Amino acid sequence: MVVFETSETKMTKTNAKTDCISGKDLTVSRPSWTQDRTTIVIPCYNEADRLHLEMFLNFARMNPKIAFVFVDDGSKDPTLNLLCGAMAALPEQVDVLTMARNAGKAEAVRHGMRFAAERGDKYVAFLDADLATPLNAINDFISVADRLDDIDVVFGSRAGGLGRRVHRDLHRKMISLVCASMGRLATGLALKDTQCGAKLFRNTEHLNTCLNEPFTAGWLFDVELFLRISNPSKHDRKNFFEYPVLEWTEIPGSNIKLSDVVKGGLKMTLLIFGQWQIRSRFQNRRAAPEPTRTQNLRSGHVLKVRCIRSIESIVADDTRHITLDFANTETLGPSVFTTLGEVCESLQTRGKKVSIYLPDDPEILSAARRSSLTALFDCMIKPRLPHQLATNKRFTVSEA
Repeated sequence: MVVFETSETKMTKTNAKTDCISGKDLTVSRPSWTQDRTTIVIPCYNEADRLHLEMFLNFARMNPKIAFVFVDDGSKDPTLNLLCGAMAALPEQVDVLTMARNAGKAEAVRHGMRFAAERGDKYVAFLDADLATPLNAINDFISVADRLDDIDVVFGSRAGGLGRRVHRDLHRKMISLVCASMGRLATGLALKDTQCGAKLFRNTEHLNTCLNEPFTAGWLFDVELFLRISNPSKHDRKNFFEYPVLEWTEIPGSNIKLSDVVKGGLKMTLLIFGQWQIRSRFQNRRAAPEPTRTQNLRSGHVLKVRCIRSIESIVADDTRHITLDFANTETLGPSVFTTLGEVCESLQTRGKKVSIYLPDDPEILSAARRSSLTALFDCMIKPRLPHQLATNKRFTVSEA
């Protein structure tokens, strides 16, 4: 495994994923996803007594296109040990991030979402660890997002209704009403419920931008995220979908303190009065995102060390994303993947994000695993291209 550390967080990533993807080249466009997968971020702080990991693992096994990113927010109990056990049980669908210190739910969720968005998952969601909202609600959200291309955010609402199993005490209902009222003032959206802990986001360039800065609204961070995503024009705020959840159960031990409500109210007031500046700042970034260039390098049928060594000299200085497409490789030279690992490490130190496509070939994949390449870098299985595309010399790594 490889560990990424910053002053704010310590990220631990398990084996890179090997999902099959299409043969399309990666391009920078409105959708920024490269894998047809949904990642659910689960923030955890001292959850050892309430965390039913077997429920998460069983759900993942039944839904191979769903992955989990558990974020341990500096827990002082055995939570991290339990999460590492889940990661070992299902390494292809479970990752664990560890915060260097307890930073609060907002930062835990933000770092988890950034991790999932940057690795290219189609949808990024978050859910409370206590599963007050059942896991299958995410499947309902995905169904909505798949059917409605113009919807970027699907979020749960605990609004009652005939046949719905939503159980909240009066204290919860009063807090929800106040939060929803202030959320409507802050976002300009007709929100009925802002604090249901189940929300799903389409992975776009704008979402990545909105996750770059820490939240300021504390435990009401989801309202602030809605504000960042929403458009300043009232007529262009139709990319949100409020989905009434079928079930929601209050879990003991998750009560909000009065002091939290007061602090949250003050921070929401600041959001309300500062909403125009926040919208304007993030809208400008939406209209003029930072220029990002993707460079695609494709190998021929034979892959040798000389070919790998030439990659660094080919990569342009202003390139951020590099796709190394080895899907057509049939023959490997000695020490190819060891050399490739060294080159990729060098590229990462230059600030490049590297994605590696490997052929669906048992021997080549076995060699990649033995060299630890798949454990250290983002590797995906890609079917070999048809002959007419394989001979395209536009982006080709060739022997010197």
